Amino acid sequence: MFKQFSRSITTKRFQHAAASSTKQSTSHSIPFNNKYNFDLTPPPIHEYWNIYNSSVLFAFIPVFLTISYFAKDLGIGLEGNAGLLDFANSENSPIKNIKFGESQVIGKQE
Repeated sequence: MFKQFSRSITTKRFQHAAASSTKQSTSHSIPFNNKYNFDLTPPPIHEYWNIYNSSVLFAFIPVFLTISYFAKDLGIGLEGNAGLLDFANSENSPIKNIKFGESQVIGKQE
């Protein structure tokens, strides 16, 4: 009895939802004018992400890993922010010549 009762409620609910969705879709009175020539039948997503397109995408993973591996080896000798601060405090830094509060010269200095 409960099974029959629940089945009648669900069928009425789905019929109501189906009827309301058809009312909403047919209520548009202005037809669609395709003046910019949109593709009204685009390919499904599984046709776009086929084996060719995904293989091009996956081909970049080993390339990225090899570049990052060599960049890690190149960056071992660099000091990072500490090296930049040491250069700014050294005698070679052009920042040492700028006095605080004075205007800076724009362009070439002779």
